[in-house]
Amino acid sequence: MIKDLVSDFVRQAPPYNFGLGEPVKSLRPGITEIYEMNKNENPFGISPLAAAEMKKQVDISNRYPDIKAASLCKKLAVLHGLKPENVLVTQGATSALGFIGEILIREGVEAIVTSPTYPNYYNIIKKNRGTLVDIPMGDDYVPDFKAISDAITDKTRVIFLCNPNNPTGTICKDTDLIDFMNSLPSHVVLVVDEAYFDFIEDPSYKSMISQIADDRNLIVIRTFSKIYGMAGARIGYILSNPEIIGYLGITATGFCCNRVGLLGAEAALDDQGFIKMTIENNRKCREYLTKEMEDMGFRVWPSSSNFIFFKPSIPPREFAAELMSFGIHIRGDFAQARISIGTMQQCQTAAAAMKQILKEYQEKA
Repeated sequence: MIKDLVSDFVRQAPPYNFGLGEPVKSLRPGITEIYEMNKNENPFGISPLAAAEMKKQVDISNRYPDIKAASLCKKLAVLHGLKPENVLVTQGATSALGFIGEILIREGVEAIVTSPTYPNYYNIIKKNRGTLVDIPMGDDYVPDFKAISDAITDKTRVIFLCNPNNPTGTICKDTDLIDFMNSLPSHVVLVVDEAYFDFIEDPSYKSMISQIADDRNLIVIRTFSKIYGMAGARIGYILSNPEIIGYLGITATGFCCNRVGLLGAEAALDDQGFIKMTIENNRKCREYLTKEMEDMGFRVWPSSSNFIFFKPSIPPREFAAELMSFGIHIRGDFAQARISIGTMQQCQTAAAAMKQILKEYQEKA
């Protein structure tokens, strides 16, 4: 049978539950729109400059893209103060994680994560037959660097940290993260996922990109899916020292990305007006939704991202299922609930639905 030919990982792994919570309930009368506030997409659309360039490229999509994405690598290197050999373009951050897993994780190797965090880290470790070492965060959802350090053994090869963290939106002190990196033994590689970094409002907060050097086992992941609104184009990239990039490049066989996405990404980097608009609107909508939920008595964790982690007065799964009846999709399958920032209209609609749900529950009590 075919299942006997399939790897153990595929046969045993559950399907990736991307952006989904509870099964969809029937929509309430009068509800005609669905708001997907569960995938952390950019609700303000795609960068107009990127969209215009991508439309041009559609007509010549019979041509292969540059296999090394050299033009985009050069542009990203300039943006981050590095060299092109410090950059590897990938099919989104998910593909980047896959390459990292292939070169660093194997049977007998330990990989550390801090939970709750991005689910794909667990999949990458399991797929490559590594041993998961899970260090739970405290109630503030900030990594416990001492606990992580204490968990390192001679078998540890990689540590995955998401900063800002998904699903919590929290960040650690940049100085604490830098000190932690400098304390790591030479056989450990630190992977910092900065998919949501552009939403951090403190201009003095240091990206770990600033710490990349030839003698450091540091990998930073970025993506065009969030701030640039290009989730469907699947463009991400890895930043590291040239030796690590070289090994990662060996695993990236074939063409790294599609032509349309690559050229769109180049144009997106020039669209500073769109980036500023996204950041400002995200801030306003996040502040509005945070205040509304706090006024409802929910606990809300401080977010430096385009989503909010919160504890409703109703169990998260149940709360997410009720919101679905209003056409509003959020995540209720974490320890708490998570809602992506939408437009102001979407956030206002979500807040009104939450209030109605609470009212109905109070009337039942």
